[in-house]
Amino acid sequence: MNNSIPWSRGLVLVPLVGASDSLVNALVLWLAWVLISLAHGSTLALLGPRLTDRQRLIASCVVAAAMTACADLLVQAWMLERHGALSMYTAWIALSCVTLEQTAVVERRWLAHLRLAAQFGLLIVSLGALRELIGRGVPMALLAPGGFILLGLLLAAYQAWTGTNPRSTQEETPRP
Repeated sequence: MNNSIPWSRGLVLVPLVGASDSLVNALVLWLAWVLISLAHGSTLALLGPRLTDRQRLIASCVVAAAMTACADLLVQAWMLERHGALSMYTAWIALSCVTLEQTAVVERRWLAHLRLAAQFGLLIVSLGALRELIGRGVPMALLAPGGFILLGLLLAAYQAWTGTNPRSTQEETPRP
């Protein structure tokens, strides 16, 4: 079992690119993700010792869905103008909570969760700020393809700055 945080699975890619068309939307979605995932983790930490593995998975799904639905209702009640742009991405928060619960390392759960929240926050806020800044001159940056292009450029710049090579999952075989 892979104990790393599942960045490679792309669960945060949809809300990252979709909701980061402005800095405010990016901040609201990141704040909702942090609050929901912390509340989800805390709730399951209390319930966990009483549940079997199968019951834990079901409880994780139910708790994540309930908390996400409540957060969606709160955003709808207090920030109606943001609700239209963010409502389709809040369901991805529940999915990432369940996946984090199943893949996070038990001994370092809080440390891994805080690191993931910081990485996601840095990425979504920087992408939202850049898309809003570039979108004033190039409207394509505010659309989803522009978000994918900008995200690719940011990841390439990070790899060039740190000098890391992307890891390949396939082993290359020499050809004659």
